[in-house]
This record gives sequence, structure tokens and C-alpha cells, in this order.
Amino acid sequence: MMNNKAKQYTVLVVDDDEAQSSLVAQILAADPLLKIISSTDGADALRKAEMHEPDIIISDYYMPGMDGAELCKKVKQHPILRERMFIMLTSASAVTEKVKLLESGADELLTKPIHPDELVSRVKASLRMMALQQDLKAQKEKLFEANELLNESYQGMLDLLATLVGIHVPDAAKRAEEAKKIVVWFVEKLSMTPEEAQPILSAAVLHEIGKINMPEDILLREAKNFKEGERGHYPVAGYLLLSRIPKLDDVGLLIKHQLENYDGSGFPDRLVQEQIPIGARILRAINYLEHINSESLDQAKIIESIHKVHGTLLDTMISQLLEEYIMVTQNKDWLQGKRSVNVLELIPGMILASDINTGSGTKLLPKDTMMSKSLVERIHSHNQFDPIIGSIFIYQ
Repeated sequence: MMNNKAKQYTVLVVDDDEAQSSLVAQILAADPLLKIISSTDGADALRKAEMHEPDIIISDYYMPGMDGAELCKKVKQHPILRERMFIMLTSASAVTEKVKLLESGADELLTKPIHPDELVSRVKASLRMMALQQDLKAQKEKLFEANELLNESYQGMLDLLATLVGIHVPDAAKRAEEAKKIVVWFVEKLSMTPEEAQPILSAAVLHEIGKINMPEDILLREAKNFKEGERGHYPVAGYLLLSRIPKLDDVGLLIKHQLENYDGSGFPDRLVQEQIPIGARILRAINYLEHINSESLDQAKIIESIHKVHGTLLDTMISQLLEEYIMVTQNKDWLQGKRSVNVLELIPGMILASDINTGSGTKLLPKDTMMSKSLVERIHSHNQFDPIIGSIFIYQ
């Protein structure tokens, strides 16, 4: 299941339904590297967890007495068990129920009825995270020693971690540099303060840090061919690493949510719209651009692909600014004979060199429109409640 090391991992299965517990145990017991322990109630499970210190706890949510959420909270508060992976089994479909389970500290949610392949995949992903945590313990000590030598230098930590990523992940340094340029663009367009911008810039540089312990076959696989559980693995792994460095916990949170989709279909927590931090929404756009760039598309196709995911994968405002970034920075000839103005600089007689869109995605005017007094007034009025985020380009 894992690498070539013949290490055995312990999995504690908790379910008051003995038939369900036996089914889960039987599926996992097919792997000789897994030692399975079972329990039928929360209190007994906690005692067995303290006794056996399992690597993974798989627990049903609905149980009499101590339910799965309460068990998870006790495990995550336990001085020895708190870093163990916790997979919650639930038949709940309501978002409020799922949020409650995630707030209890569960690392993964697995919906009943259980599909054997999905169960095995989630356990594999959890074990990779556990292996990453263990492998990083020694590096953690070295990082903190380096921090002292660098006199708690924030930039020093970033450089050290970026170097670590560059060593382990092919072409990561090149992608990180481009990601930083994109974030600088967004920071300017969204008028962010330095305090707001810094975590996003840092997250852009380190957005692939969770890949440093991923197997090479997964690193080289295209995202569309990822198996269930693998897509959301590296953001969570990056979060686990950075959350242990106090100065980078906010950066880690952005990295954790960098594959959340605006429509709630992303990973790992399926956050929706403004639930997703603005920095993570920007990182999602960067990830998407990296993916379509790997397909060697021309600029028109890239912009077309981005436009297709307006309001689904990407925040509409973010995708608009990303399209503008590509037009302006990747085709220097495009700006010839054009200049950008802000909405208050529009005057009658100007001719638009590109569409005018608002932050919500509303198309106000198409390219090549000549501005009249009434059109200028209309745009100014609309801008009051649905601001124009990107630049307005006109012909000179």
C-alpha cells in the first residue's frame, strides 16, 4: 500500500454496528501492512487508542453515548494522539452536519454506504500524510535551528522552504516565480495592503510544498488522472507542515484551501464562494493556469478555458483579472495602440479596446463601443453597486 519499507500501520475501526465494523476491517485487512483493531463504542475506542496508539482512526459518527464527533475532539486534544489521522464515517448529507464534523477536527469525511475502493484510497492518502509528518520531524528541528541562525527572519524561512520544494518537486521553482508575479498583479488590482498581501505572496512561493514527499509517479501524473483522495492530498500536507511554524500558520491555511472551487466542489473541505479566503481563491486560479499551461494551449485557448470556469472553479472576479493578466503580460504586442484608464477617467468619444465587465461577471459594454455621455453615466451608476475590478482598455 505504501512504500517499500515493511512497516506495519495500526488502524482503529469504531462502529456500534458490528456488521459495518467487520466489513471495514475485512476490506482493510487485505493489506498485510495494516493491523486492524475494532471497537463498538466511543469510550472503549478512546481507551484502545491510548493503549495501541493507532496511526489512523476510522469512526462512525452516529453512535450511542460518545458519538464520533466527541471522540474526534478528545483524540485531537490528546497529547499523544492529536496528530493521528481521523476519518469520519457518516450518512449525513446536510452541509451543516458536515461542517460540524469538520469542526470537530476530522481529517477526512467518508460517506456511507462505503465503497471499498474509496475506503482504501482514503486510507492510503491518510498514511501518506502520516509518513510525511514523521519524515518532517527531523527537518522541523533543522528548520527551527535555521530560524535561530537567521534571527527569526521571515524571508529566511521562505527561502529555506522554497529551496526545499525546488529540490524535491520538478520545475517548482519556475512555477513559484510565475505564481508570485500573478499575485503581485492581483495585489495591485485589488488594492491590498502589505499586511493583506504578504501571506498570499508567501503562499504563492510555497504552494507546492505539500508535494515534497509525494511519490514520483503521482508528481508526474496530470491532475485529471489523479485518483480520489490524491487531488486534495498535497494542499493538506502543506498545511500540516506550515501550521507547525507559528509565523506561517496563515500561509498554511491558504495553501490548505488552494484547490477549493468557488461552487463548493473542491478539496479538501468543499468550501463555497466567500467561505474560501481571497488568497486561496487566487491560488486556485494559479493552479488552474498551471494545469492548462501544461497542455500547451495558445493564449486565446487559455483565456477561453479560464472563461469557461467563471463562477464554477474560479471566482468570477478572480478569473477576469487572470484573463487580463494573461492578455497584458504574455502578449506585449496586445497593448500597442491601447492604454488603460480607470472608470472615473472615461469620457465621451473614447473607444473600448476590450469588454467592460464587473466583478460579478456582468458584461456592461463590448469591445469597440464608442463611449457617449449616457454610456459613461450608466457605467458610473452601475459601478456604485457592482464595481469594475479590472482595467478598462481604450484605443489611443
